[in-house]
Parts: sequence; structure tokens; C-alpha cells
Amino acid sequence: MGGFAMPNSVRAHRRFTTILGTVAALLLGATVALAQSYPTAPVKVVVPFGASGATDLLARVFAEQLQQRLGQPFTVENRAGAGGQIAAAAFARAPADGYTLLFATAAPITVAPLLSSKVQYDPRKDFVPVAQVAVQPVWLCVNAKSQFTTMADFVKHAKDNPGKLSYGTSGVGTELHLVAEGLARSAGIEMVHVPFRGGAPVVQALMGQQVDLVFLSTTSIAGPVSQGAFRALAVSSPERLRAFPGVPTMAELGHPSVTMVPWWGMFAPAGTPPVIVDRLTQALQAASKNETVHERLKATLVQFEFAGPQEFARRLQAETAQYRDLISAAKLKVD
Repeated sequence: MGGFAMPNSVRAHRRFTTILGTVAALLLGATVALAQSYPTAPVKVVVPFGASGATDLLARVFAEQLQQRLGQPFTVENRAGAGGQIAAAAFARAPADGYTLLFATAAPITVAPLLSSKVQYDPRKDFVPVAQVAVQPVWLCVNAKSQFTTMADFVKHAKDNPGKLSYGTSGVGTELHLVAEGLARSAGIEMVHVPFRGGAPVVQALMGQQVDLVFLSTTSIAGPVSQGAFRALAVSSPERLRAFPGVPTMAELGHPSVTMVPWWGMFAPAGTPPVIVDRLTQALQAASKNETVHERLKATLVQFEFAGPQEFARRLQAETAQYRDLISAAKLKVD
């Protein structure tokens, strides 16, 4: 007895399934080939600040590592201006092919869009997080000759004398400024902000006692604190740092909302193939563990804290919410 005849619809379905399987296999093969071959040409790493700063130094060290690991030149291009916005706006228009990357801080990513209505890009839509590679907290310091020996002393004086104390930072809307605003809000005090252009002038101002206190990065305060010129009263990291174990965190002193840690990370244009992002992420993770990298950046006192795309994106979302709240409460605008 002969078998049942196969309906035309069943045969058509099987042919369609076979075709789909073939296409899927071809696409998978193409994806694997893309991941294995990338990069096949030089890659540009845009730094939204000038040369010789901490961001530039980190970018160059990590670009060198990517070049060694991926076999093509990774060239750093500095494009300073408007707190990183000029570079970020141009980067948002770059091809999504993995051959233009951005190495940045929070300034053009989570801060600028909250401070200005004139920002010409949307980091959430235009950029893809590749990896966070390092962090560095913010320090509250006074001159060693200051009457303030603890943060409690400073807060009490500020409450008794609202608007009388002045503090310096490296600029309006910087992470340093936002930490200061966060502490003022948490402690219920009023201070006068004196913004400078960069960290070095802030250090000089406190040396000369032109301001009462400062909020600065580890790189800026390490020398003066170690030499006894500055007294560190608190740090914005979640835990005390090994280099300065005697300095308490803001959270320890009753201000957990002031736990903020500026970061450095890499981004690709939105639409960059995930396999390319993954290849870059893996290379950066390996580089962040490399002893040569640690040694070359030892003087900066950065902390190597790696986060892949998903974790980095989560942190950026939380940071944006935290900064939005602070900027709104302080009525900060730079338009």
C-alpha cells in the first residue's frame, strides 16, 4: 500500500523552513566573520578634551592596548570645546561601523544634556556603551592651616554662617561641582561656588587660601595631601581608599546621597554591530587587568573598575537620574 501523499502546503512549509535555516546559517557565518576580521583598517578614538589631561592619558594608554590586541592602529584625536559637547555632537553623526569611537567622562554624556537645552545629540539614542574602564572619586579638602579638622566642623560653621564659605571646583556643572551641590543639599548648608578652568588653578587657590575649601579629584589632591599642605575631610567613594585610609567617606559621615564616583569609558555610535562592540569590550576588559597599564597609570591614582555594556548602561541611567535631581534642585543652567 502506498503512503499518504504529502499536501502541497506541507512541502512548501518544509522548503521555506529549509531556506530560513540556510539564511540563518549564512547570517551567523557573516557575523562570526565580521567579529573575527574587525578591525581591518585604522580606528579613530575621539577624546572630547585637550591633550595632556587625565582623560587624554587614559585614552592613549587604552588605545595602545587595543592596537596591540586587535592588530590595527587606534589613533587618539583630541577635539576640545564646550565641555565635550563639540566632539560628542560630531561623534553622534559618525558611521556605525566601529571605526570611530569616543573615550569620555560624564561631562558630555550624563551632565551636558541636563545643563543645556542646546545639546545637539541624545546620548541614550546616539551612543552605545562599550565599557567603563576606570573611576576616581571626589575629595573635600581644606588648607592644612584651616580651622576645620573634620567635616562636622565645616558643616557646623556653614550652618552658622550661611553663604559665607567659598569652595572651588574645576568648573560649573563638572562632577566636582555636582558633588559639592549634593553635599550642600544633604547637609542643609549654603556655600559660594568659585569655578576655575581646570584642577591646577583650584589647587593654587586653596594653597593661597583664596577659597575656604575645594572639591577635587584624587589626581589633584594626592600630592598636597601627602605633603601636608591639604587636609582631606571626606571622599565621595562608597568605601575608603587604600591610599588614604584615614579619610572617611561622605556616606560614613551621614551623607549617603553624595556617593558619586566620576568614571572614564568608551562608546560607539548607535547601530554599531553588537559583535564589534563585544570584541572591543573583551579587549578593554583584558587591558584593564594588564599590569603594564596599571603601572603606566599609577601616578594618576585612578581605580580600575571595569563594567561591560549592560552594567555600564545601568550605571549611566542611575547617574543621569541622580544628576538630574541635583541640577534641578540647584537650578543649574549653562545656556
